[in-house]
Amino acid sequence: MTDISFTSIIRPVCSASFDSQTSSIVNNVNVWNIRGAKKGISAKTDRILDCTALGLTDGQTVFLMHITPDLSSNNAVFSYIAGKIRSSVDMTNEYLQALLVGSKNYSRESVTGYNNFAKFLKDNNIPYSELKGGENIHKIAYNSVKDEWLISNPDIDAFIKRGVINPEKLLKYGFDEVRINKLDEVV
Repeated sequence: MTDISFTSIIRPVCSASFDSQTSSIVNNVNVWNIRGAKKGISAKTDRILDCTALGLTDGQTVFLMHITPDLSSNNAVFSYIAGKIRSSVDMTNEYLQALLVGSKNYSRESVTGYNNFAKFLKDNNIPYSELKGGENIHKIAYNSVKDEWLISNPDIDAFIKRGVINPEKLLKYGFDEVRINKLDEVV
């Protein structure tokens, strides 16, 4: 087993950089229900608009899902999703942490689904960072070799083109709410 750090990197990048840096990732979450979830050393998903994407990592692997609001906001379906997470992830792993991305304020189902995931993480004492809202579609990818999350969306692209290089500012421009847990580092 390699050394594991408690700190995951969160790196906002332009879309072109995201696409080139993630081109070799084969775990592409492109089915937006629990059957589409992927587990491996890396995974990615895109077109996160009013959906919720959740990535759980222990620094060695990632379990990534992208769930539509109609599913994540339904209590019976969400119970099934929570069970699938518990059966796919070692919930006792001391290195487990998460990234939660999504939610749009114009959709009650979107907000409810996002909040269901946030409550699940809190109830299970899983530290997590969150990137909530924003006007555009988002892309995320995790690579365990670097213990790094790549984040991209058109707002981040626009501000990078304007010369903004501060990663915290890029995330704040790209999302309505940004909360980085103490175990993560934005670079």
